[in-house]
Amino acid sequence: MLINGRRVNSCLTLAVMHDGDEITTIEGIGMPESLSALQQAFKDNDAFQCGYCTPGQICSATALIEEVKQNWPSHVSTDLQNPDGRLVQEIAERMSGNICRCSAYPNIIKAILQVLESQVSESQVLESSIQTTDNVVQNSSVTGIWSPPPSEAQLGKTSANNKTATATTGGRS
Repeated sequence: MLINGRRVNSCLTLAVMHDGDEITTIEGIGMPESLSALQQAFKDNDAFQCGYCTPGQICSATALIEEVKQNWPSHVSTDLQNPDGRLVQEIAERMSGNICRCSAYPNIIKAILQVLESQVSESQVLESSIQTTDNVVQNSSVTGIWSPPPSEAQLGKTSANNKTATATTGGRS
């Protein structure tokens, strides 16, 4: 659910703790006869299977979209002044608290991207696409299950502090 526009785990808070706050649940985001853009994107991209996690995913993604619009960085943002919330690893990190047992993650990311692409201003889209031209992850497709962003080693980057491990046999090291 959202409390004053921010994501909160409903199981970890009591309503009495938020007297006077604006509380939004899935019912406040859209109804079957008038879906929100995000709910429609979930439907368009088949971003749900059993439906158990869908309300939490949509509430969290609604807050994610607002964070991106406000240019808030996440824990994986490489540029804190101009984070690109449309990168797969950004979306995955921002949605990481939501678990989907059916593994609909690739389609959830596609649904979020659909809404972000339609709602983010053209100038922000142009600016971030110039900055991410060389980004290998940006060019990858969304496949498989939700996973953490790739490490520098997975991206083929090596750091100055990277040391190779030596194998030991027959005992503790």
